Amino acid sequence: MRAANYYRVSTKLQEKKFSLPAQKQELTVYAANQGWNLIGEFVDVETGGKLNKEGLNKLLDLVEEGSVDVVLVVDQDRLSRLDTVAWEYLKSTLRDNNVKIAEPGSIIDLTNEDDEFISDIKNLIARREKKSVVRRMMRGKRQRTREGKGWGLPPLEYYYDKQEAKYKAKEEWKWVIPFIDNLYLNEQLGMKLISDRLNEVSKTPSGNQWNEHLVQTRLMSKAYHGVMEKEFNNGEVITVPNVYEPLRTEETYKKLQIEREKRGNQFSVSGRKNTNNIHMLRRTSIKCGHCGRKIAVQMHGTKQKPKYYAKHGRKTRMKDGHTCDISINTERFDGNVIRALKDVLTSENLAKKYINIEYDEKEITNLKKEIKECKKSIDNLKSSADKLLDLYLIGKLKREKYLEKDKEINSKIEVQEETLNKLERKLQAIDSSAFTYENLFQYMAIAQNIETELTGLERAQLMGTLFPLGVLYKDKIILITEVFKGIPIEVTIPIETDQHTWHHTKNNARTSL
Repeated sequence: MRAANYYRVSTKLQEKKFSLPAQKQELTVYAANQGWNLIGEFVDVETGGKLNKEGLNKLLDLVEEGSVDVVLVVDQDRLSRLDTVAWEYLKSTLRDNNVKIAEPGSIIDLTNEDDEFISDIKNLIARREKKSVVRRMMRGKRQRTREGKGWGLPPLEYYYDKQEAKYKAKEEWKWVIPFIDNLYLNEQLGMKLISDRLNEVSKTPSGNQWNEHLVQTRLMSKAYHGVMEKEFNNGEVITVPNVYEPLRTEETYKKLQIEREKRGNQFSVSGRKNTNNIHMLRRTSIKCGHCGRKIAVQMHGTKQKPKYYAKHGRKTRMKDGHTCDISINTERFDGNVIRALKDVLTSENLAKKYINIEYDEKEITNLKKEIKECKKSIDNLKSSADKLLDLYLIGKLKREKYLEKDKEINSKIEVQEETLNKLERKLQAIDSSAFTYENLFQYMAIAQNIETELTGLERAQLMGTLFPLGVLYKDKIILITEVFKGIPIEVTIPIETDQHTWHHTKNNARTSL
């Protein structure tokens, strides 16, 4: 009998410390005791669930050459933990060339139906065992993550200190994150230009060139303010603070995400700043007060004579059957926005035209009611998330659909919790009598220079800082500032009447602007 020995382990750790020497010793001795002629030894350090492996491919080449009578393994699961299609292919290759599978103490002849059936059962058991091993492994990884111990490779700027069991920043690379943050937030550079600037200083810690993807991952990653966050195949997301040595603050991280959300077409194709043709509300996140969808401030016309429209990307049908297709020329409210800011900063009486800073008992009662409804909404959403998980666990919901719905619900919970936090802060400020015009004036004073010689980008940055949020209606735009202790304060500004610019009609009717 011409025998070929096949040894396999799944990891480098096993290769160095455990199974390979033991497999070789056992099979070599067994082949000699059987009087078999050992014509070759083949080794793989890979998962058994993968058919295309270097050692196995070489073994099958030898099989197809007719040079082998038996493949000897310590256990069939070393040869295969394959899915049905791959296992049938492997079996047919061995069977067609009259090659048997041997384990110490037994031989399986694949041309015999009973033997083949036993072999199929062994492969099925091996596959189930593989899944069980993976589940145990992932369970262990999830637990390590919850404990903040981490696993896998850390970001390039970190190393794992085994003695202290901590992730520490590499001293020679601590400059990278503050450098990127400054270029992105303060100098307003795009990712291409930032990667160019980085390459002028140094290559990456691994010796490669910086690129836009590497810059983007550093802007998005929570690791750089200390948080380890991992998403697992079962849909669970585990977030653990204080795992990595922080290279930026959480506040800076939030500013970066807001900046990423706001950035749009203020950069030209070359990635260079276009500081003039930017509307002052380009950095304000505006939604439609009628359908709740996002409103974009888009430029029309030419660069020399630009015109801006606050509009939807596309029209949509609302629950009442109407079609919301809002598109308003910003000339109808630009002047009113500037005038409102000047009035607010002139006197309390003028400010009252735009802002309600006095609350009576009825308004406080309504505010408390909003808080109660917000809490109820959060509870309902969390209940929905629990029911969704139950459906997934009993197999009535596919994983992809579960992850999609779960992400949607958690996003809504996050929004509601943020709203609740703001409402509670607002009520607290009213109760403590801190909600006064004098305090408001102090916090909004940054807008005093809005009419000075600012570039379009600078004006948009100022307005985006002062008014990060806005709501657009057909007759008014509400700008929301949170500079006063994070409490949302609404500045209501009228939109000049123009029947040719507002669209909110039935039957998909559309009027030319």
